[in-house]
Amino acid sequence: MRRFVPRIPRLRPAALLAMATVLSVAASSPVPALDILGFYAGAAAGQAQVTLGAPGISTASFSENHSAYKFMVGVRPISLIGAELAYIDFGHPGGSLGSLAADAKIDGTAGFGMLYLPIPLPFLDLYAKAGVARLKSTIRGTAPVIGAFRVEASGTRPAAGVGAQLKFGSLAVRAEYERFDVPGGYPGLATLGFTKTLF
Repeated sequence: MRRFVPRIPRLRPAALLAMATVLSVAASSPVPALDILGFYAGAAAGQAQVTLGAPGISTASFSENHSAYKFMVGVRPISLIGAELAYIDFGHPGGSLGSLAADAKIDGTAGFGMLYLPIPLPFLDLYAKAGVARLKSTIRGTAPVIGAFRVEASGTRPAAGVGAQLKFGSLAVRAEYERFDVPGGYPGLATLGFTKTLF
């Protein structure tokens, strides 16, 4: 029986020298840094879970999901840490407060410290964020005895979140989940957005 022996092409010395030159140049070339540091701006949209209470009106809580958005600016002076400011609008959902028809709104600003985790993938960031948010919450409705009511509250309270982003040079696409503290509830916000490093 005849055995099949694959034929390996012979490389000429000039081809070997050219390949060796290309490989040595590639090995010695610096890998482009994907940790683009500096000031950035961006926007994001997603879904908010709007949870609020109305003390004195009902023992129940208002809880509805609604589309939401935010704008942010930030700075990343070094690879592991940064800071970010954001304006957040949780939308204006309608729903119920116990047996009462009601609608709610939450919006305001937040400031976060950012901690980027050291991972061996240069095109990916995983991060955690913690800070404070100054949010204004409003819940409105109509009760049988007191008629129309409006309950407003505002304050500065803790906020935190986690996220991941894919980097394409100065652009990054990010997904985040954040949690906030407001009177009567802990609304959450899940968003998909982008940032661009400006300088």
